[in-house]
Amino acid sequence: MSPEIQAFFENYRDAFNALDGGAVADLYSEPAGIAQDGNYTHWADRRVVAENMEVLCKLYKDRGFIRADFKPGQFIDQGVQYAIADVQWRITWSSGEAPWSFRTTYNMVRAVPGWKVILCTAYSEATLYRATSAA
Repeated sequence: MSPEIQAFFENYRDAFNALDGGAVADLYSEPAGIAQDGNYTHWADRRVVAENMEVLCKLYKDRGFIRADFKPGQFIDQGVQYAIADVQWRITWSSGEAPWSFRTTYNMVRAVPGWKVILCTAYSEATLYRATSAA
């Protein structure tokens, strides 16, 4: 993962650590989308992304979110315009619940003024959420 993409995910992490859904949304392209649970959701503009991220941040806050940390995983450099990054996330909770560890893949596009997420594939977090919510 290049230093530029590493810095992007540091900003992404910091936005989540501030529970700032709008700041997270600013890191997404227009349009963008998410693939999760076998479904694709198209976000036509950043306002819709922000609404989604604000709901997610509220869910995290209500659950006792302390912080998110990440480790870079696989990375595919697709020239100067595109990249794919798989990231290992770790979420720490105040409730004493075991930290969550899950992976997410991001298809990215270089935009002005920098990299943006065009597609987020959340392939393991929802399953973890359902498993721990049912317990």
